[in-house]
Amino acid sequence: MLNKKMENEVVHIDSKKSDKFPRPVILIVLNEFCERFSYSGMRAFLALYLRQKLFYTDDEATEVYHIFTTMAYFFPICGAILADSYLGKFRTILYLMMVYACGNFLLAITAIPTLGIPGREFTILGLMLVSLGTGGIKPCVSAFGGDQFKLPEQEKQLTTFFSVFYIIICLGSLVSKSISPILRSEIHCFGDKDCYSVAFGAPGILILSSIVMFVCAKKMYIIKTPKSNVVLNVMKCITRAIKNKFASKNSEKKKNHWLDYAKDTYDDVLINETKQVLRIFILFMPLAVYWSLLDQLGSRWTLQATKMDGNFGLFTAKPDQMQVMSPVLVILFVALFKKGLYPCLEKCGIEFNSLHKLIVGSLLAGVAFICSGCLEMNLEKTYPILPSTEFGQLRIFNGYDCDLEYSNRWTNESFKIAPLDFYVNKFISVEGNRSLMYDKIISCQNSTTNSIEQITIEEKKAISYFHSDFDEGKPTRYEDNIAKSRSGYPHIRILANVDKSDLNISLYNIRRQQLEVVTNATVTKLFEVFSGGYDLYVNSQHVPLEIDLNIGGVYTLMILKENYTFNANLIAVTKPNSVSMLWLGPQLVIISASEVLFAITGMEFAFKEAPESMKSVLQAYWYLVEAVGNIIIILVTRLGSGYRQVTQFFFFAFLVFLATILFYFLTKRHERLKANDAKYNGGPIRYELVMQNDKIQNQL
Repeated sequence: MLNKKMENEVVHIDSKKSDKFPRPVILIVLNEFCERFSYSGMRAFLALYLRQKLFYTDDEATEVYHIFTTMAYFFPICGAILADSYLGKFRTILYLMMVYACGNFLLAITAIPTLGIPGREFTILGLMLVSLGTGGIKPCVSAFGGDQFKLPEQEKQLTTFFSVFYIIICLGSLVSKSISPILRSEIHCFGDKDCYSVAFGAPGILILSSIVMFVCAKKMYIIKTPKSNVVLNVMKCITRAIKNKFASKNSEKKKNHWLDYAKDTYDDVLINETKQVLRIFILFMPLAVYWSLLDQLGSRWTLQATKMDGNFGLFTAKPDQMQVMSPVLVILFVALFKKGLYPCLEKCGIEFNSLHKLIVGSLLAGVAFICSGCLEMNLEKTYPILPSTEFGQLRIFNGYDCDLEYSNRWTNESFKIAPLDFYVNKFISVEGNRSLMYDKIISCQNSTTNSIEQITIEEKKAISYFHSDFDEGKPTRYEDNIAKSRSGYPHIRILANVDKSDLNISLYNIRRQQLEVVTNATVTKLFEVFSGGYDLYVNSQHVPLEIDLNIGGVYTLMILKENYTFNANLIAVTKPNSVSMLWLGPQLVIISASEVLFAITGMEFAFKEAPESMKSVLQAYWYLVEAVGNIIIILVTRLGSGYRQVTQFFFFAFLVFLATILFYFLTKRHERLKANDAKYNGGPIRYELVMQNDKIQNQL
């Protein structure tokens, strides 16, 4: 039975709890909103920027993205050491936010193409500064907010604070992921169809504003001064325990815990706190795999969205905007779980404590990646067939108003191309290059022309020939690019069988009411244009052709002059994206539910389980686990570069299921050790008190 005196004390303490939130917490939460707006907004389009402007491949962009994320979640340990051992939380947050703002502005300046700044080098430097700033303050802001509460009187308010804190994180993420893609794509600067310098610069201005707001409220905060180098003391304690354990290896006296061997130098308080921290360290290790899944929302899932159709009628969603669904769903799930799911489970007598939430959240992430793998299998059916090793591709475009026939007497191959149409062969066997001889027949109404034509194919290239009435009847040969654009915008090439003299061709975007293409060439380069409907004008004459250029498509527009009029035909060399972005919904819903169960619970669990002197350190370790998760992504991306993306998705799902099983067994060990510590340090009465308080906290 619980000692009556202790029971009365627990009730007395509980009755003193204040229902009011500390006023400074509001400013701390607003500060976190600004930081999250900057970080999430930049991450929303970072993978696209690396691929479009710095010309990284998909795998390289993924690696750089996750190296940046890794550093952002590695530096929290540095920020925690500064906060708990040297500067304190307030000054650590202030100084590192200044570094953060510098990184934002460096990225914005580097993104201005007219300055000629080495893009890759200075972008990496800017990302390092941002990762140092955002990483360093991550553990400090949440722990600094927790410092404003009086415990145990405000235990319930503290629990609510972490939920509110995470909702604010999601709101900042929601607003930034909605606005940043618009700043990136709808503002046009320096002759580009986008403006990454504004997208990088706007968060920097917001960070500066948050610095001013944070400093102005200094007198309102409860600021705790660090007493000693906590991390160094813990390391010394561990080292001393190991040294003494080996020195007394043959001794008959055995300690209950190996850290107890340090009692000759360090007091029980430090030793017990070190035990708590190490126990959490071991418990959190498998959770790194979860972050390797969640953090791919901004990289692999965004790149997956570039290959999907974002046209929803009234508006067209951009690939980086699909991430907006995640914070919206997280906010909804926070309210739904807190007011619906958790009370319902409690009424049914089902125990659902913090460790259970972490397990279920981890399993749901695996289910989300199974969904993304299934989606990728369907997307693969829409991907263009690109020229591969030992093969080349051939396309022949007929710009005549007559039929064009080809035949090869050695291979018995023959085909006919109608006017303003084309022929394609995507699998021509070739090593290096190969020449093919064809008999060519041009069959018009009043005449037939025969000739022999040599066509040269190159390995791993798409070669095209365009026939027109000019250049003495010789076809124009060029290398085509049939891959979908990195930005998701449609591409178009114009082939005109029109006299070059005094030629003017223009494409007018109907929705935007602006000219997109103006050229006087008969064979143009590939133009990157906005999706939508277009009007075609040749020499100021409107050509009656319905032109719809859709996301992901690669088009060839053929124009032929007949007498005084122009005919045209639009050919989709690479079909546009056809799978709707709505199919991202199931995996986003599941991963968002898992994030609520996992991320909020983990942050709160790390704060509650941490000793008073090491709140920031354990918060930092929670973020460090996420850094390890991003390292896992980098390793899998590098080692699995030769495998299909769908294989990688299913591999991550398998990996998180395996890690969850390991975590389950570690939770049993954690609960057993915690109970043993309570019995050893306080006897049976203390043990019962600890168990009851744990139960009360879980219910709250």
